[in-house]
Amino acid sequence: VSAHGVITNVSGANGVAGQAFGVVATTPRTGSKRDPFQQDSSIIRDREISSGKAGVCGRTLGGGNNDVQAMLAAASSAGLPSVAADGSVQMTLHQVNGDGAGPYSCQVSADATGQNFVTMDVTQQVPGIASISLAKATPFPLVAQMPAGMACTGGPTGDVCIVRCRN
Repeated sequence: VSAHGVITNVSGANGVAGQAFGVVATTPRTGSKRDPFQQDSSIIRDREISSGKAGVCGRTLGGGNNDVQAMLAAASSAGLPSVAADGSVQMTLHQVNGDGAGPYSCQVSADATGQNFVTMDVTQQVPGIASISLAKATPFPLVAQMPAGMACTGGPTGDVCIVRCRN
């Protein structure tokens, strides 16, 4: 996620709920100002990834770099949501303020390293034009489709992918 939106829920077909890397459960979702409402919104910028300022899943204002391997290990031990039988990834994006709007693009890394992302089709979009809307402190469904034939091969169990979405 880029700018001022955060994926607060990933609903797994296996009944497990997850969230984006960097999310802090205690961050209030009732306002739109920088502090404290944007502190766990990931900022994903290609120039920051290229320069080493941030990793492939960006950084947050409150927590810094989203360390993919450390966060994946923690998420794996807590339990990971699974993709639906139809290949869809069901998410809830909390739009903090106006520039957290859609449209969003999502990519998947089959080996969960983030070294090679493949584009996903977004089948349910967050409203907005050029990442701007009047919405603030509002949750929206965001659904992305796994590419045909995608096999997840990463993580401690060898069957994990990571998904990255940004506006």
